Amino acid sequence: MAHGFKRLGRAAGAGFYEYPEGESKHLWEGLSVFTRGAKPVSDEDIRDRLSMIQSIETLRCLQEQVLAHDHDANIGSIMGWGFPAYTGGTLQFVHHYGPQAFLARSLELQARYGERFSPPALLHQLAKG
Repeated sequence: MAHGFKRLGRAAGAGFYEYPEGESKHLWEGLSVFTRGAKPVSDEDIRDRLSMIQSIETLRCLQEQVLAHDHDANIGSIMGWGFPAYTGGTLQFVHHYGPQAFLARSLELQARYGERFSPPALLHQLAKG
């Protein structure tokens, strides 16, 4: 980007920001060339993407025997990286959500946002009961 537009950074007086003499810096208006047409994302999708990906990854860790017990995952997710305590932890979140509903929502998110939301085999087993 910098070379094609001759925006070599602050030392050159132009980069991602404009540095007008005697004024505060501001974003370069030409950056709009680099934006994709953003699709609106619902509040529900934002919330679910943030919480569900953590539970999906935790399920993968349990499936791959990185974790030995559900309670290790739940306590670790709350105390380790701050997963919301009111949920009971990443795996308790799945059980509270309902494994079948969680699986269905994961598949929706996978279709919309990519493979990282692909439900692991363990989730399919939990959903079967």
